[in-house]
Amino acid sequence: MKFKEMNLPNKLTTIRMACVPLMLVLFILYMLYSRLNVPCDYTIFAIDAHRYLNVTHILMAVLFAFASITDFVDGHLARKNNIVSDYGKLMDPLADKLLVNTTIVSMMACGMYLIGSSSFLPLEILAMVASIVVIARDIFVDALRMQALKKNAVVAAGIWGKLKTATLMPGIIFMLIGSLHGLLLAIGLTLMIFGGIFALVGGAKYYADLSKYIGD
Repeated sequence: MKFKEMNLPNKLTTIRMACVPLMLVLFILYMLYSRLNVPCDYTIFAIDAHRYLNVTHILMAVLFAFASITDFVDGHLARKNNIVSDYGKLMDPLADKLLVNTTIVSMMACGMYLIGSSSFLPLEILAMVASIVVIARDIFVDALRMQALKKNAVVAAGIWGKLKTATLMPGIIFMLIGSLHGLLLAIGLTLMIFGGIFALVGGAKYYADLSKYIGD
């Protein structure tokens, strides 16, 4: 299907998918600049080694925020206008997971979970564990859904998934600009922890609802 032939919700989903490689490019530029001193980024504000802001930080935060907004808008339009398509059912959740999980892994690789103070170490560790839980939950739930689909069983998205998204997306934005101040990063880490908790509960709920289809 060509882009111009898609309905608006599917166009927004496709745009969100396109944001994923752009995010990766920005992370690569950030790493090249911060670790190898390649002149592909620029520090626009710096107090010390732990408090600074690069152009890539701003671009990543803006791009991720834009992609997150498309997630809300395409879902709203699809429900409002009763637009349902096979493309949307497949690509919309995939776009969300690729965007969030790719950004989480990239932030870990760039050391963006570290505030730089030993007093915040428990928060940093909990946020990293929670982020791994989020990724594992997505893999686990997708496996359950595929098994359930063989039996023509479908479980609608529940409140826990919505709470996960509502905490992870702003949490990631706070973390992307967290180098500016430890408080911003601490807020982001805290939201990531709550996102991990919601992901864990939601994953358990999916398992309870779909476990009867496993192994049949």
